[in-house]
Amino acid sequence: MSHKTPQQIRYYLDTIWVIAAKDVVDALKNRVVVPMIIMLTIVLLVPKLLPLIFDQPQVVVPVYDMGDSRLVAELTNAGDVSVKKVRSEQEWQATLCGAPYPLIGLRIAADFDHTIGAGGPAELQGFACWGKRHQLSESVPRLEGILSRVLGRPVIIHVQGNIVYPLADGVPLLSLATVNSVLLILMMGIFLVPSLLFEEKETKTLQALLVSPASIGQVVVAKALAGLFYILVTVMMIYAISWADVTHWGAVVLLLIGGGVFSVAVGLVLGSYFEKQQDTVGWMTALLLLLVGAALAYTLGMELPALVGCLLPWVPSVALAAICHASFSETVSTARIVANLAIVLAVSLPLYVLVIWRVRRSDR
Repeated sequence: MSHKTPQQIRYYLDTIWVIAAKDVVDALKNRVVVPMIIMLTIVLLVPKLLPLIFDQPQVVVPVYDMGDSRLVAELTNAGDVSVKKVRSEQEWQATLCGAPYPLIGLRIAADFDHTIGAGGPAELQGFACWGKRHQLSESVPRLEGILSRVLGRPVIIHVQGNIVYPLADGVPLLSLATVNSVLLILMMGIFLVPSLLFEEKETKTLQALLVSPASIGQVVVAKALAGLFYILVTVMMIYAISWADVTHWGAVVLLLIGGGVFSVAVGLVLGSYFEKQQDTVGWMTALLLLLVGAALAYTLGMELPALVGCLLPWVPSVALAAICHASFSETVSTARIVANLAIVLAVSLPLYVLVIWRVRRSDR
């Protein structure tokens, strides 16, 4: 059995690098890539900009009152405060993490009225969602000022260490972030990667590559690396905008690996089995809707037939959604994340084998 020398290995890798670098540059000239990147940026930015566009006329204050304090009634009568009474821990978490507002919630102790009657500053425990923790330096003094005016005495809100994490289920913003992330990663692979192969076919450069010293495996790996580059850009965009919400960056890395490998594999299959972009638009759209629909059904916990419910966790987009969801969750199961990644890779591997087989047949 022959062994490759270091020079041969370096030549092998250099060949892949040259082809991949060419594809990365050519993709920027593609009519699909730049509009897609602009669209992705808009999709990601709009939810973050809504609080700035529609400023709240009132300060929304969720209150978890442990003893029916008079403070709630006094806050309700204040014109610039909107009080939302919370009656359970689950509702408390969902309220704080389920919308752009509110920023701070108050937990009022059962003996608060007695403490207020003793005189001195009123001290309250304030809580904020993990993703809003960086806004506390501005929001705490504002709320303290409003409460001081309402109560007629100084108010101190303690927020140090009082962080609330999103619930595993039932938080619309978290579900939206999860589905959006999976959607954007799949879009970049399913729409971009085939276009790289279509351009090679239209310009007849694919045949030139196949008769060059480059092997079929090198060509496929190079195309995959070019697609992975743009998926990396997509993931960086997603988490550059949502970085404050991330609790586990390790899950982000696994999402990049799994999402990149799978979406590129699907894109390569489409690009190798069709000759023109127009022929695949319908298939791309249907496939994307199917994959994203499965992820949406999983994330929202929709009631489905028993058989569908059993098969759903084995769909790669659902496994990716689970990994993405873990990146925003308080606690995660490492074994479960690894199992989801294994599902994605297990489905992706046969797709790459299918692409190599198809390209080899086209070379005959």
